[in-house]
Amino acid sequence: MTANAIPERLPPRLLDISTFVTAQVGRTGRARMGRMMDEHGLGLWHFAVLAALDDSAPASQRELGTRLRIDPSDVVEVVGRLEEAGLVQRERDTADRRRYVVELTARGRAELEAVTERAARLDDELLAPLDDAERATLTRLMRRVLAHHDPRAR
Repeated sequence: MTANAIPERLPPRLLDISTFVTAQVGRTGRARMGRMMDEHGLGLWHFAVLAALDDSAPASQRELGTRLRIDPSDVVEVVGRLEEAGLVQRERDTADRRRYVVELTARGRAELEAVTERAARLDDELLAPLDDAERATLTRLMRRVLAHHDPRAR
């Protein structure tokens, strides 16, 4: 091997570190998900907001930002783009005119379903080396780890 040659394998020492392996798999999944979202003209935060609204709509922009840990100015931009696309509607809260209430539209719900179906196919591709039982175990264990570190996942 020459001095400038790049080894073809990752160092075993790194592969023994779960955090490293998890980060690499996450990077691969996030890149694939990002490309798929680009095809829909959306970003990952747009998908997150649509999913949050489907789960507990309607919600104020502030509630969405807090729940998803999105900066308030970014929430305004994300919701604005979703509104322009007809995926959500945003109206002043009748109880508090200082805030906006955001709600998923029928078109937004359809887009969320389409993106969710494609995300499931991406999961199938990413987890192709695992059988169904292994996938279920991996998902259960990763959700448990996430819930330990982030109470929103409990």
